[in-house]
Amino acid sequence: MNDVHCPSCSSSRVIKKGRRTTCFEKVQLYRCNSCGKHFAKRPMKHVSYPPLVIYTSLIFYHLGHTLDETRKQVNKQFKVNTGKTTIYSWVKRYQDLCPISRLRERMLDEGTADDVVFTKQFDHENLEYLFLYHKYKLGALASQRFPGLAEYIIRFENGCPDAFFKIGERCSQPLFQVNVKPRSSVNLACKMARFAVSARRNNRERHRLVEWFMLVNDTATVACEVPVWYWEKSSDTGVTGHIDMVQIRGDTLYIMDYKPDASNEKKAPQQLYHYAVALSFRTKVPFERIRCAWFDETRYYEFRPLDAEVTLMRRHCLNKS
Repeated sequence: MNDVHCPSCSSSRVIKKGRRTTCFEKVQLYRCNSCGKHFAKRPMKHVSYPPLVIYTSLIFYHLGHTLDETRKQVNKQFKVNTGKTTIYSWVKRYQDLCPISRLRERMLDEGTADDVVFTKQFDHENLEYLFLYHKYKLGALASQRFPGLAEYIIRFENGCPDAFFKIGERCSQPLFQVNVKPRSSVNLACKMARFAVSARRNNRERHRLVEWFMLVNDTATVACEVPVWYWEKSSDTGVTGHIDMVQIRGDTLYIMDYKPDASNEKKAPQQLYHYAVALSFRTKVPFERIRCAWFDETRYYEFRPLDAEVTLMRRHCLNKS
């Protein structure tokens, strides 16, 4: 149980000690064998509703629905009885995690709440990927700065060429050794991931929750689970993958991957490097305008793919281009 630490002495020598039943859920109780204190581990402090209710309320509201529409949807979905005042208090409390709120009115002037996010499921390599893109942000950010990216993403509304994903190798497979010196920080992506992950019912939901929350609530994420592919000539191999999140910040394109244990992640640089090569090739975005990053709830790591030292592990070195 080393993922649970005592809030009083930080010891990991804790044991489960029953449960407390609240109005909406059962909360696990613990006892610390080091200091003897009893405590409860709650993903969100000072809230009585389950985190998933709050998470869903913020998603629904920032898609453009009214407080009353959000209240009805959440109450129906979770069999609770929230009021508009409660939901508004969550919107105000977590507004720092939802910078899209500054663009909400402008976004609604250009469309309806039911038509903000496009979704389509792809089945590649026996895995399911839910492709998403935010129509308002893609139009506002990409149409002028990255027209090739906007065209590329919108094209997936009509499907994806599945054949390449049957013959290629996934970007996470070790075709290359990629050495980078990432810049480490703690930023909004970490805070948003921490909030989203707190709403999970199991670990399999982490990626989906983080992707949806960032796509709807930040001002930079324009698409999730974006398919990419290209033919790597130096190894004579097809390379394929799905980018967790594509962001646009100013005049720079960011390729983002959520990694649950980011500080110990070893394959992220090579995976993200291939994503950058593939996306640059497909969208005609110059390599120097791309940044790669992976992150979790506590750390964010970023590098320029142009600066990566890349070595082909099979035959010879792949020169940077």
